[in-house]
Amino acid sequence: MSEFSIVVLSLVGCVFAASAAAKLNGRLAYRSFRDGLGETGLIPASLLPTAAGLLSLAEAIVAGALLAASGLTAAAVPGAAWPAESALVAAAALTVVLAAGVAVVVRRGTRAHCACFGARSARPIGRLHLARNLCLLTVIGAGLAGIPLSSSDAGAAGAVLAVAAGAVAALLLIRWDDLAELFMPVAAPTAQATAVPRLADDRGD
Repeated sequence: MSEFSIVVLSLVGCVFAASAAAKLNGRLAYRSFRDGLGETGLIPASLLPTAAGLLSLAEAIVAGALLAASGLTAAAVPGAAWPAESALVAAAALTVVLAAGVAVVVRRGTRAHCACFGARSARPIGRLHLARNLCLLTVIGAGLAGIPLSSSDAGAAGAVLAVAAGAVAALLLIRWDDLAELFMPVAAPTAQATAVPRLADDRGD
């Protein structure tokens, strides 16, 4: 079960690290994130700079704690279960806050661009993003449930594979919007759009 804990810690750590890095990747990226956060209407304008800074800092700290715990667990350091559990609890708390914010935005029908990973997405915040947060929360819960069962040493090879698996799985959540686009049904052309070529054909005749 140590491998499972390493996968979860690496996965969640990479997700939060990517989110924090995207927000803090230069002035334009941070401003884009802050503007997207402001569009949600959840935070008063006077508190927006503080809230944006605290959220970015919280994500960076949680990411560091998760990745450090992953390293300790992979190295089979005695007592690694405590920092792993603490990091996952902090990640769960932060994810609940983010999921609650998304749920409020969806319920209100507010049109706001996703600021989850810094750059403003073309897709507005919706149920898709709420599903991503709930999926992440489920993974964290599974990790917390599995830590008490992690008693065996994963070994060097197993630890490396577990870290790699967690990083690859994290990409599925990081690129959630792009993956959703692949499986979204293509919208059928409207009657107005199809009328133009028909008119052109009639004139040609």
